[in-house]
Amino acid sequence: MKKITFLSFQLNLTGIKNWQILISMLLMVIFILPLLSPAYASVSAQPKTGQVYLLIIDKLSINDISETSTPHLSEIINKGAVGLCSTRTLRGYNTMNTYLTIGAGNLARTNKSGLMGFNKDETVPGQHQIASVFYKNITSWQPGDSACLLVNLPDILVGMESESVTTIPGSMGQILADNGYLTGVLGNADIGTDLMRPVVAIGMDASGKVALGDVGDSMRLIPQDSILSYKTNYEYLKKQTSYLSEESDLLIIDLSDLARLENSPAAFEEVMQKEKSRILQEIDDFAGWLNAEVDYSEDLFLIVSPSSSRLEVANKNNFAPIIASGFGINKGYLTSPATQREYIIANTDIAPTILNFYDLKDTDNSMIGRPIQNIDAPQINTLEQAQQLANHTSTTTRLRVPLIKGYVGGLIITLLFASIIILKFKKLQYLLQPIIIAMVCFPLVLLFLGLLSLAYDWLYILVAILSTLILTALSLLLSRGNGFQSFVVLSIITVLALDVDVITGTSLIQCSVLGYDPMSGARYYGIGNEYMGILIGASIAAGAALFEKYKNKWMLLFLALFFFSQCYLIGMPSLGAQSDGVITAPLAFLVSLYLFSEMRLNFIGCLSIIGIIIVTILGISVYDMNRPTELQSHIGRAAQQIMGGGWQEALTIIMRKLQVNIKLIRYTIWSRVFIAILLVLATFIYFPVGAMKNLFARRPVILKGFVGIVTAALVALIVNDSGIVAASTTSIYLVMPFLLMMSKHEETRL
Repeated sequence: MKKITFLSFQLNLTGIKNWQILISMLLMVIFILPLLSPAYASVSAQPKTGQVYLLIIDKLSINDISETSTPHLSEIINKGAVGLCSTRTLRGYNTMNTYLTIGAGNLARTNKSGLMGFNKDETVPGQHQIASVFYKNITSWQPGDSACLLVNLPDILVGMESESVTTIPGSMGQILADNGYLTGVLGNADIGTDLMRPVVAIGMDASGKVALGDVGDSMRLIPQDSILSYKTNYEYLKKQTSYLSEESDLLIIDLSDLARLENSPAAFEEVMQKEKSRILQEIDDFAGWLNAEVDYSEDLFLIVSPSSSRLEVANKNNFAPIIASGFGINKGYLTSPATQREYIIANTDIAPTILNFYDLKDTDNSMIGRPIQNIDAPQINTLEQAQQLANHTSTTTRLRVPLIKGYVGGLIITLLFASIIILKFKKLQYLLQPIIIAMVCFPLVLLFLGLLSLAYDWLYILVAILSTLILTALSLLLSRGNGFQSFVVLSIITVLALDVDVITGTSLIQCSVLGYDPMSGARYYGIGNEYMGILIGASIAAGAALFEKYKNKWMLLFLALFFFSQCYLIGMPSLGAQSDGVITAPLAFLVSLYLFSEMRLNFIGCLSIIGIIIVTILGISVYDMNRPTELQSHIGRAAQQIMGGGWQEALTIIMRKLQVNIKLIRYTIWSRVFIAILLVLATFIYFPVGAMKNLFARRPVILKGFVGIVTAALVALIVNDSGIVAASTTSIYLVMPFLLMMSKHEETRL
């Protein structure tokens, strides 16, 4: 039996025992060594005696703010920091849901009755009882001295029971109340005959009570010179603000005239614009007045828009502005450990930020947000930067539909067209190579498309198509018409491009339509599901092709190092951590290596693979948990939640992932790609008779690579919360080379 010496260490690469030792050592080096790196210093919060002012301006857009239209808001930004806030909730972008989400510090939603907040002495519509009495009757809880009540909290809690989340509505208010801090709420969003007081959901405790405040009729006026049914009573609001600022520790003020404008009767465009300008001026004047009341030496002033305007949503801009000033805030921009993105925070970060101001913690681990951070940028026009980021991100979001749907449609057509050509019209097989290679080129093109800044959306689509055609022609020209060789080279280039991007901060993925959408709030950093699938599939396919050409132990050792480096890039928290990829990638790569090494995947081999994956997951989790909170990825946070909540918390996370995956399988367009791939592969098992068997008898190494890709697709489908997406993109690198080889095989039979 042949042996080789490597680093003064004898390895029998064809022996099961030593091969498993090699794999274990490589994983130890790649995943355990980072644990020995120096720890980062944690930023500790200092106890404060000041107040927090939270000004809510629903439907305010980042593009509404300028030195001419909103001078006071611009001045606050110039002295403080600005950012973009996601507006994600458990159910879409419903405005009521965003208020509830902000107060909970976790994704939430209302139920059948929405949000029913009232002053304690107001009559509840349709019930003929004042709020305090109705609240006691419906909850059996005493309202006490609370000024405002959310009387339909039981309905909300019943609705939340069906959601696999740790959300506690009113969590922020409860923690503040438990520690002796008083919360006050002011303002309402009443329109027509509807009494809307959503601000109660932000300031309430877990029992739906707010200690101080006024959300009643006095907060509004009936204007005679406006199309609004009601408008904010700013004089009364200022008096109440001055009064409650002396009594409360957290004062939440709701300005909803922009939301009222969206629900006003239809009017001519010039009338709507004039009305909006007037509303913005009044909002800006109040913000300037309130800013003068803030003591910058000890108070924190936050301005937040819970949801985007109808115009911005139509433009695919779901980001809402957030402004911070006051104690500890320097001129710059905002970010968050939850997003790990410049200028971007999550709406679930607002509650932890307010708690952190008072040096309070979410001891129940019900919140998923993290305290907002301020990055100094004294020489940068941060407002302009935030506006550019919002506009660029909305462009990517708009392009996602035509480009992804176009690509998916192209994949399905290619699969069907190729199958028909190979089975029935063999003389036309020369048409297949450029079409298949184009499908392989497109993800690479989309990776770099976001670097462009073009005036119109259609120009991006045109550039994407032209770039794909040019890259396809160039790759086939350089490979002298060898489609499989062209596929391998493109796969290697795609892997290298993704690797470099992950190492340098995923700036390309973040701007790609095949990346994730930060506006949706589902993922903000890392590699994402689409490109994770592409990276794994392309890595295994390219690895199989290389091993087929250079079938020796050195190439096997190189592939082992290469595959484990891919695991590192996918799974390490410091690089963005694709948590589900931590399971998918090692398992798929280990299966591929076992097959390449011609070892039998017996019971001991399966146990060793499972053991290595478990050790890997535990190692990454422990490493991430021991990093400072502001540096932790979702892997570390999930591990902490499981440590605190036990198996029930683990079950909650699993159920949430399953729910998301089932929903995506039903609705995402990627499901159709996956089904089409399965149908094509199933067809070629039987037709042409014996063709697949003969093909893989001639190219067994490629078959083994395909088994590794199938493993990746199946595992991703099971463990990933967007499994159908990752499974589909992974399978592209199975079916496309398969069709190329099958076409070549059938061509030789002509």
